[in-house]
Amino acid sequence: MTILDWFFIVSLSLASIGILFAGISFYLMFKTKRALEKVKRTKVKKKKQKQKRRKIRDLRNKSKKQRTWGIVLSLLVVVSSITAGYSLYYQSMHLSQKDSKAVIQGYYLVENFENELKEAKTTENDVKAGKNIKLLAGQLSSYGIYKATIRNTEQGQKVLNKYYKSMKELGINVSSQTDGFFKDDALLNEFEADLATIKKNQAAVVSYFKINEKALVNKK
Repeated sequence: MTILDWFFIVSLSLASIGILFAGISFYLMFKTKRALEKVKRTKVKKKKQKQKRRKIRDLRNKSKKQRTWGIVLSLLVVVSSITAGYSLYYQSMHLSQKDSKAVIQGYYLVENFENELKEAKTTENDVKAGKNIKLLAGQLSSYGIYKATIRNTEQGQKVLNKYYKSMKELGINVSSQTDGFFKDDALLNEFEADLATIKKNQAAVVSYFKINEKALVNKK
């Protein structure tokens, strides 16, 4: 599990414990108040008045302490609940470690594949060009194993899975072609159109998850 997962679990656990003990504290406070009212109504002899006042004072102090604990624990519940909720929200609006790695690798993979297709049009070394394209196509097809984490929002999952699927499909289609396929202009144009679709889906991922694309470009 990631740090955020542990953060959520700890926050939720604290909230649950806080609810339990806050409830107990307030229950004991009301119970103490009832005992206090009962003592106040009880008539005692004059010589026991001092003892009664002491008992009333002790019960009031006890009630105040129980109320204080109840309030403190209630605040703990509120803070822990907000923290747990924010943790879930953060994870739903940001890429998981696995998805982040897949998207970053995919960014450079798509760029390399596009460059290889462009070079294949003019290269004299058909064998090398074919091997390079097929190698990249195999890596693209491997994106069929990826699936967006369920922690993302429904829209986030949809955007990611659409991106992964488009990469997988192009990779499989290219891998199934015979050597020298890139000399077929019609077929090459079809793959370039598929590549444009991938880049469109990629842009949607970058936009939705607010990925700093300039940082990716600077890494080259």
